[in-house]
Amino acid sequence: MRLPAHRGGPGLSRKHCALASGHGLRGRAPRNRVGDAMRQRLVIADDNRAITEVLKLNFDLLGYDVHVASDGEEAEAIFRRMRPDLMILDVMMPKKNGYQVCRDLKRDSELARIPIILLTAKSLREDVYWGYDCGADAYVTKPYDPHQLELLVDQLIREAVSGQRSTAWTGLPDASRMESEFRARLEAGAPCLLLQVRLAPAFSEGFALRAGSSRLKDLVHRTAWLLHETVQECAAAGAVGQTSDDRFWIVLHPSEAQTLRSRFEEKFAQAGFSGLEGDKPALEWDEVNPPSEGG
Repeated sequence: MRLPAHRGGPGLSRKHCALASGHGLRGRAPRNRVGDAMRQRLVIADDNRAITEVLKLNFDLLGYDVHVASDGEEAEAIFRRMRPDLMILDVMMPKKNGYQVCRDLKRDSELARIPIILLTAKSLREDVYWGYDCGADAYVTKPYDPHQLELLVDQLIREAVSGQRSTAWTGLPDASRMESEFRARLEAGAPCLLLQVRLAPAFSEGFALRAGSSRLKDLVHRTAWLLHETVQECAAAGAVGQTSDDRFWIVLHPSEAQTLRSRFEEKFAQAGFSGLEGDKPALEWDEVNPPSEGG
């Protein structure tokens, strides 16, 4: 759920037919210019041939080594055989849907770090939630902006190569990336606060003992979704990340902190989470001061 702005929500603006006209390609050199042996490999899976053709054309022109699948089983087989740099995956496909394919691949520890973008017409909030729940690194809805999709592919591959990946099972940025974001804003002279919210240890431990660790993980996932949604509503330029299994950081303007906290606690209670362990406080808040880069 990075639910960073480009990875969440119903997606990008221009129709995919813009790709066919080469919009955004003129005058741009291919990204992979070092020879076929080093070309970054993409798998594109969609049962709509028109979409796969324009996507393949676009990324071929950008220098990627593109492989196409027309159903979920074929997509998973190609992915496991090739171990590509990234996959663009439709949801509504024959034989096996994209959610199932993504979930099964992300459960494989040897494949889980390869980015998967779900590219789909399913744009309801619950669709997006289940997309991130199955482990997708990004969720983009059709119609989409081809240039933004290209930038997203490039960014996810760069992050995977550099090791600056998001928390694998929610998609939120990790602690190092949140610290970098916080420091960058401070260096730019922007007023900002690094706020932490976590599930209180007594609450999460009690819930795990009673309901099981898998249910706790689902609760954390739903908490991440609610927090991302709240940041989008209450913090104009806010960013949210996950620093441990049950701990989240938010970078935002100091004036937005109280409103965000109140709104998130309201959403958390409305979802029925606050009273899961009786009168045990469910959430703990704190202001974070990251260590200096030198020490």
